[in-house]
Amino acid sequence: MKARFNARSIATLVAVMATSGVVSVAAQPARTPPRPDTPRLMVQVFGSADKKAGPEASDELRERLIRAFPSRILWVIDRKDVVMMLEQSGYDTTAQLQPSDESALAKQQRADEYIRGRISKDGEMWKAEAWLVLTRDNSLMQPIPSFSANRPDRAAAGLVKGIQDARKQIANEKACRTAAQTQKYDEAVKLADEAIAEYPNAVLVRYCKMNVLSAKKAADAELLAAAKEILEIDPNSRAALAVGADVEARMGNAKASSDYLIRLLAANPTDRELSVKVIEALASTGDFAAAKEYVSKAVSENPGDPALLSLQFKILVAAKDFKDAVKVGEEMVGIDTSLATAEYFTRIVAIFDTDSQPQKAAEAAAKATQKFSGDADLWQMYAAALKKAGQGQQSIAAAKRALEINPKIPNGWTQIAIAFNDLQMPDSALAALRMAKDAGDDVNTVGGIALNIGNGMRKAADALDAAAKKPADYQMGLPYLHFADSTATDATVKTNAAFLIGVSSYYIAQLTAQGLAASKSCDEAKIGQAAATDAMIYTQRGGRAFPENAATILGAVNQLSPYLDGQVKTLCK
Repeated sequence: MKARFNARSIATLVAVMATSGVVSVAAQPARTPPRPDTPRLMVQVFGSADKKAGPEASDELRERLIRAFPSRILWVIDRKDVVMMLEQSGYDTTAQLQPSDESALAKQQRADEYIRGRISKDGEMWKAEAWLVLTRDNSLMQPIPSFSANRPDRAAAGLVKGIQDARKQIANEKACRTAAQTQKYDEAVKLADEAIAEYPNAVLVRYCKMNVLSAKKAADAELLAAAKEILEIDPNSRAALAVGADVEARMGNAKASSDYLIRLLAANPTDRELSVKVIEALASTGDFAAAKEYVSKAVSENPGDPALLSLQFKILVAAKDFKDAVKVGEEMVGIDTSLATAEYFTRIVAIFDTDSQPQKAAEAAAKATQKFSGDADLWQMYAAALKKAGQGQQSIAAAKRALEINPKIPNGWTQIAIAFNDLQMPDSALAALRMAKDAGDDVNTVGGIALNIGNGMRKAADALDAAAKKPADYQMGLPYLHFADSTATDATVKTNAAFLIGVSSYYIAQLTAQGLAASKSCDEAKIGQAAATDAMIYTQRGGRAFPENAATILGAVNQLSPYLDGQVKTLCK
């Protein structure tokens, strides 16, 4: 399609035609004027790589159709009227128009139908292809059987019979549409079927039938079958492909629906909205390779389109193509800063986090809190990013800022407790865990963290040389273990906490007993006695999960308790 000679469109030509010397069809003595209700047909300039072949083929076909159809049966619009309209509009009269311009030209000429065609060299022969198009909707096209000959005009002349046959359905198509408009659906279907019986390759009446089935809410299988009938005749039918995609989607066949959409996009490569629909459908099926291909093409055909860049960004993230996703994201927000939303920053931070780039994740999260300083969730995200980047103190500060904005933010104090523990500040961690419990954080998560801290302290005590161990080494973990036991509701957490309290208490009792010979301390004797009692109580509670270990500890406590009881009597007079 070559460019227009000027900016005037066919739509503006109405006023021009009113004052121009358009030759009336009545001035042509060889043709009887049509009746007011006579259908009108227009032959558009054929497309061709050969500048002469296209006009030559369309002119020949037009003249042949004028002779084939009596003027009172079908009025074929004269060449001079077509040429004048093109010239007045500033179009090249030897080049094929875009489909939308063809439709506009046909409407200005009051054509009910028009012929869109193509002529191409096929070896030593010329191949003519054509479609009968309904002016009211240029997506309703009836393919005409192609014809080949040794010259463009002869090839075009061979299309006449196919056009005559195709037009056998026109009367029934109109009647079918009229019946459908008055909701006489059965009558409409009958009219369509009659036309199909007379002309088996009829597509136009099949469109009417398909629309009727949709209007009467026929079963999806029946509607899909109607669409497939059209596609067997015209594989590029936009209307049938759209119906096929919708029906397959409703039936839960995502892959089949996507296939129809891809075919539909191939037939309408410049349709931006359709591109988006296809891309989203492909992504929903997990076909990210195809989705990336189509979104890349859509972006290249619509450079700088922020909506398409946003879609491309999301597709790349879903496809785990993180490097390209970051580049596209930066381009997107550079073009339209309003797209730098909280969701955008959340995705970018997650990308860097997943890609093991904690420092960049923290930098992106910092930008998010700068732009959305009152968003508690983004401050919490920033805190997590700082922690992973090894900036514990800064992480705590960011988490506290999130709590200032929203004191009830989930896991706010839990996050701080974890950071304190990583900084080897267990007392601060326990205080934060108590705040987390009061704030309503998940008690099993809170209790589980306390359990891990207490168990870690117990292991550290176990690792000491026997001669260096002191009761205080095991006492350090008890506040965390008791907090875990009293906080959690999960049976496993509670059982483990109880058992570890029992184990730690046993070692406190044992080490205390060993030192009494030297210390002769009543207070230490009482501490050992109480520890032995706790060892018995908590080991029995938690020992169900560790029966062999529990039996060993309980046996040792039974031997140790009489000694400690005696020491209390002796030393505490």
